[in-house]
Amino acid sequence: MDLEEISQLGLDQVIQLAEHFQTTGRTADAIALYGLWNQHSESNDRHIGWFNQGVMQLNAGDIEGAEQAYRESLNLFPGFAQARINLGLLLERKGQHDDAMLQWSQVAASGYLQGSANLDLQALALNHIGRLQEQLKHYDLAENALTQSLQLKARQADALQHWVHLRSKQCKWPAMQALPGVPVNLMLTHTSPLAMLALHDDPALQLMAAQAFVQRKFNLPTHRLCVHAPYAHERIRIGYLSGDLCTHAVGLLMAELLEAHDRDRFEVYAFDYSPEDGSEYRQRLKQAFDHVVDIRALDDTQAAAEIAFAEIDVLIDLHGLSSGARPGILAMQPAPLQGTYLGFIGTTTLPWLQFVVTDRFTFPESLIPFFSEKPLYVEGSFLPLHHTPTAECRETRSDLGLPQDAFVMVCFNNVYKFNPQMFATWMNILKRVDDAVLWLLDDNPSATRELKKHIAAHGIELERVVFTQRTSHVQYRTRMQLADVFLDTTPYNSGSTARDVIDSGLPMVTLSGRTCVSRMAGSLLHAAGLDDLITYSHADYENLVVDLAHDRTRLASYRQQLLQGVAARLDAPKKLVKSLEAQLLQMVKTL
Repeated sequence: MDLEEISQLGLDQVIQLAEHFQTTGRTADAIALYGLWNQHSESNDRHIGWFNQGVMQLNAGDIEGAEQAYRESLNLFPGFAQARINLGLLLERKGQHDDAMLQWSQVAASGYLQGSANLDLQALALNHIGRLQEQLKHYDLAENALTQSLQLKARQADALQHWVHLRSKQCKWPAMQALPGVPVNLMLTHTSPLAMLALHDDPALQLMAAQAFVQRKFNLPTHRLCVHAPYAHERIRIGYLSGDLCTHAVGLLMAELLEAHDRDRFEVYAFDYSPEDGSEYRQRLKQAFDHVVDIRALDDTQAAAEIAFAEIDVLIDLHGLSSGARPGILAMQPAPLQGTYLGFIGTTTLPWLQFVVTDRFTFPESLIPFFSEKPLYVEGSFLPLHHTPTAECRETRSDLGLPQDAFVMVCFNNVYKFNPQMFATWMNILKRVDDAVLWLLDDNPSATRELKKHIAAHGIELERVVFTQRTSHVQYRTRMQLADVFLDTTPYNSGSTARDVIDSGLPMVTLSGRTCVSRMAGSLLHAAGLDDLITYSHADYENLVVDLAHDRTRLASYRQQLLQGVAARLDAPKKLVKSLEAQLLQMVKTL
């Protein structure tokens, strides 16, 4: 076909011919066809042709060519919202965040013009702004964008779940607040599983949130790739599936556990899609496996095939429903036994997971009806209790703005775990202990601003709450030595942080509730023999902290008990793994 013939084609004919080229593996010819038609046709539809060319070029990896095509499309038709949205996504990919949001803002603002984009595209543009602003930790701007989106189109599940969690991250209470057309009950049914862990100490609500999320997001076809199982290996093959095998809260709990596996009876695999953070700890984790299979560049089907090819007997997922989860791999059932551990402290409701690794304190039998997974109980705490020596802190209290002679209460938990009842309890303690100060993370400007409002509303002087910037994991562990007591949050307890607190020799007061996530810090204290520091109501929590502030001898005894327990904690990972392996052996035998 010569140039004259191409230029005379209609858009529908070009689309059909380009699709034919694509289906026969001639993508370059399809792109070239669009290029010739766009440059030489006199059609009024060339803005669509440029857009289609841009989509093909981007899929082929030609980012610069795609950007030029999208801009050509917009030169011909500035109101072409889909091209502007795609251009924004491309600019985001190039790291040009402000330019990306400018493109989306033009789509959102078109609602004030006569030739506006349809409401779906306006809402989509605002959702992209909200998503990117959240990634940049501009939580107030993200919330504003999603609020506008929900005002345009109320029933958006993803926008609703992010809106609620954004308010939690900013300590805007209540996190669930009705919007026009969006009642609180609708927010409740669309709250993400992670947000629900922090909002309600109710296992039924956590089950509901997980089920709704999985049905909405992961309604996947079920396969069974492990068709040749059970296997007859000399050693049982355990695979860990994770994108957090690095200096992440989950990864930081794993090294001693992995190193404790009995290599005479078990062969340990990592199916790893973690970022290479360049840390020594990342290298230690990788060396703790017999085999590390990098699946970062593989899609779910390819990754599941790798697991099935390795003939894994037991696959343990370290994400559950947390960020970075890849349930599409699990849905293909690449291993005959599949379970979950650490990444999400609640039921996943994923039908492809048979068990959850836990302990009897964290998961009492009363919780069994609220989990789709069967509890696999390990000895001690399910959080690998271990002593990693904490370096001596070289900073002083005055260096960090803390009064030298004060009773320092610290909480370095993520601020989305805070809530009005817990914060009121802390404020009551400050009222009852004159020399006490509260030490918190300055996590983000919006949260700190809101917390200062809450402090003032409780009638507490602002200087009695000290905010400190985030720092490295090593430094924050050493800094905790400057405090007198760690104040845990509920219903979302500290997990990895709780172990760091114990390592630092710092007594921690927790409140154990009705859900697993509200009992995990208590599990660690129970395993360390410090049940005295576990409370079961806000009133008891408050009174215990006040008593410790007034009885420093008792407080010192708990520090001493933590120091004396170091030797026992060194053996905890071995005991945990031994009990885990014993049960896995029995499960494999029943296949």
